[in-house]
Amino acid sequence: MKVVYYDVLENLIKDIKKRITNNVELDSMKHELIIENQKVKYKEIDIDLRSFSKPFFVDNEIELDLSECREDIKNHLIELSTAYTDNELEAIIHKMPILKEYSSKRNKDLKDVAVIWRDHFLEDNIGLLTSFMRMGVKASDILVMDKGDSTKHRKEITATFKKLGFQVELLDNNSLEEKKLLERGTEIIDKFITDRKDKKVLILDDGAIISKILINRKYDNVKAIVELTEMGLRRIKKLDIEELPYPVLNVAKTNLKKFITYKEISNTIFTRTIELLGDEKLAGRTLIQLGYGDLGETLAKRFRQYGVRVSIVDPDIMKLIQAAEEGFITYKTLEEAMKYEKPFIIIGASGEQSISKEVVMMLEDECYVTAGATADLSIFKEFEKEGVKYKFIPKYGTQYEINGKKITVLGNGRSVNLFDSESIPNRAIDIFKAGTLVTANMAIQEEKILNKKLQLDIVNKWIEDSKILELYYDLYLAKK
Repeated sequence: MKVVYYDVLENLIKDIKKRITNNVELDSMKHELIIENQKVKYKEIDIDLRSFSKPFFVDNEIELDLSECREDIKNHLIELSTAYTDNELEAIIHKMPILKEYSSKRNKDLKDVAVIWRDHFLEDNIGLLTSFMRMGVKASDILVMDKGDSTKHRKEITATFKKLGFQVELLDNNSLEEKKLLERGTEIIDKFITDRKDKKVLILDDGAIISKILINRKYDNVKAIVELTEMGLRRIKKLDIEELPYPVLNVAKTNLKKFITYKEISNTIFTRTIELLGDEKLAGRTLIQLGYGDLGETLAKRFRQYGVRVSIVDPDIMKLIQAAEEGFITYKTLEEAMKYEKPFIIIGASGEQSISKEVVMMLEDECYVTAGATADLSIFKEFEKEGVKYKFIPKYGTQYEINGKKITVLGNGRSVNLFDSESIPNRAIDIFKAGTLVTANMAIQEEKILNKKLQLDIVNKWIEDSKILELYYDLYLAKK
């Protein structure tokens, strides 16, 4: 068995001494590491970059032969080899200059704070979480919870979070029934919070699963919940807000996300879909898009620019009018659209279950379906339970045989832009992560003025006052 360590040999030895044992020797003549009397052969091989951000002047890789290595040392070395090296971490942080500048100037703001974070395991979130550390949060006071998406570098990021000293857990609401999910989440979160009674706890949540867990659970040291997604906001609005005894800071509907970040998300849904469609012709063919909100508007225009004939479905009459007046064919329901259209692809951009079983039965042979949010595609889980023939093809999608026709869900039934991908470039998402960090920081600095309700206006104000938008403009958009 062989693994590859992505940095110079001296750094590998340094990490072995720090994380495994001091009993390590190097025999460069024989190309051997001796770790607690266990011989590990190594050799240099040509470089093969693995991270989204590319480090400058990276040395050749070191390939380790672990075939004769003791099991415990083997496992340690595999984890070490999987985690990003200091050079790779430096490259990620270098590509997120707004986060770095904001956090570097406030290195004591969060020194008595603990963070619970649940989101996608993407490289940009390494930038966000190391910024919390830069502002004073100890690594041992950071709990990271994986949402479970098959992001491109999930294994590396998991190992990196462990290397940094975070508590790493999985809380995937698509693989566990709700009762078990909430029980598991409650056990982890309750212990983390109660073990840190001397800390102020901040919660950053993608999808309001932690908010559900905290219903009717009052912890004096939990100061605020930062919600990052519109799906999370919908879930929170269905809860009795009186049962959630914490301020909820709405980052999902901020001007920053609406006018900057949603365009970037739309671009990644577009490009990832094009990649997965592979040999298909697009120009002149019909696409039905479900939803014309902040994300859907940009997405529809991207496909139209590509030559695709786009029809829009949205239950919101104002969105429908807007889409129609911008030249799109529009329908109030997908069932109505299917009477008049024969799409080669349907794309969900609504964040809700928007495709019915009846519609799937009406699809043409070799039709595609995908979405920017998991909820749009939930109907296919019902088909699987009913025993329809299906097969998952890695790095592509799931093929179904339904009603004698072949239907392909591009991706794995979740957000297509996160399927085997890093999604938004780190430099592009930097400003949104910085806005999230500003919101979390100000929730601590101004905790006495926060009301226990869902809040948006104050978040917009905090972001504007922080000057990160000016920094973003000066970095990328101002005439030099």
